Amino acid sequence: MKKILLLEDMEDRVVAFRAAITKLADVEMILWRDASTMIRDLSEHLSTASIISLDHDLLPAKGSASDPGTGLDVCEALAKQKPTCPVLLHTANYIKVWPMMNELAFAKWDIHRTPPVRMDEGWIETVWLPRIKSLLERNPRG
Repeated sequence: MKKILLLEDMEDRVVAFRAAITKLADVEMILWRDASTMIRDLSEHLSTASIISLDHDLLPAKGSASDPGTGLDVCEALAKQKPTCPVLLHTANYIKVWPMMNELAFAKWDIHRTPPVRMDEGWIETVWLPRIKSLLERNPRG
């Protein structure tokens, strides 16, 4: 089974990502809504990941005052690991994506970018999903 590790906090996007994943055969998506939990769980999932897809800006969960961190936090943690799969940055934050890319590039990760291209979540199926399919096809674990 192929495994996509996803960092995303926006519920509308989460729903759209889950719907998109159903169009792929033999693919499992593991979702985190905050950086620290994803970082903690990387040791369990990184060795079997086919793709990692990261957002940057994360909001606290409803009713929570804890800081969810950012996608850059995850990139900094990944930079300390041996590259294992492509990383797709799906953040709309065109300024903060550069430090994310730099962290990963210096550590020799295979980096890709798919920013949201519309205000609604339709870009997940029309832009993100085709990129995921392409990366899965060319990744030995995909």
